[in-house]
Amino acid sequence: MHVAPAELRALRQGGVVLRFVMLGDMAYVFAELPPSGSSGTSLEQPCSQPHWGFVIEGNLTFVCGDQREVISAGRAFHVPPRAPEHHFEATGPALVAGFQPVESEAEVSDERLAARGFEALSADAVAATTVVPAIPTRSVPAGQIRIETWPMSSFLMTRVRMGERSGYTSGWCDAPHWGLVTTGRLAIEWENDVEILSSGDVFWCPAGPPGHRIEAADPATFLDLTPITALGAGSRIADWRQGVHVDERPPSRGIAVAALG
Repeated sequence: MHVAPAELRALRQGGVVLRFVMLGDMAYVFAELPPSGSSGTSLEQPCSQPHWGFVIEGNLTFVCGDQREVISAGRAFHVPPRAPEHHFEATGPALVAGFQPVESEAEVSDERLAARGFEALSADAVAATTVVPAIPTRSVPAGQIRIETWPMSSFLMTRVRMGERSGYTSGWCDAPHWGLVTTGRLAIEWENDVEILSSGDVFWCPAGPPGHRIEAADPATFLDLTPITALGAGSRIADWRQGVHVDERPPSRGIAVAALG
């Protein structure tokens, strides 16, 4: 399943415009902070939830007690489960995207969201904006796939760079993934279907079977999260995902930050 940027639901809360979609037991959220930054917004409210995200434009500051860590554009971040109470701040406009585990039965009707202080926005009321991380990337030779991985608690974040005409000979994969296409176009070929994705599209590959494989006719890049438990022996995993060493130690200082450029 995939969702284009224009199909994301739009909300406003305390000056922050949010776009989101539910993807099984994961939500994709894209937040646009106003020129005034985070002051007076829910971003500065104390939080104890985990986060898997990346800063697209501007800067975001993680605040936990006396600790302050600036997360600049082009960097991914992760706050693990059971982390100390924390919040985020921004002194100016910023674009931040991320994934958040949720209960698959979570109530997200307009009425329920309004009761929690969210204002539903129509597509016409939301100004067009960039929804793809502006992350520089080096080219990859034709037919090749190159990956970089960052263990983030129970998930592995992967940045995948695909050369032209790549992925077509990979074996089937049954691992679930939640991802975002950052450049180019992809095809997700299923054993019983096929989907075509473009830059800015978010996607969810539920656990198989049916299995899937990701293909690119032209160079493309995407980011995704995969449960570490799904990468174990005995599962059908894409050839280029196999053999990844996973260090499951929790991040120090309550947050992990990785440069994606």
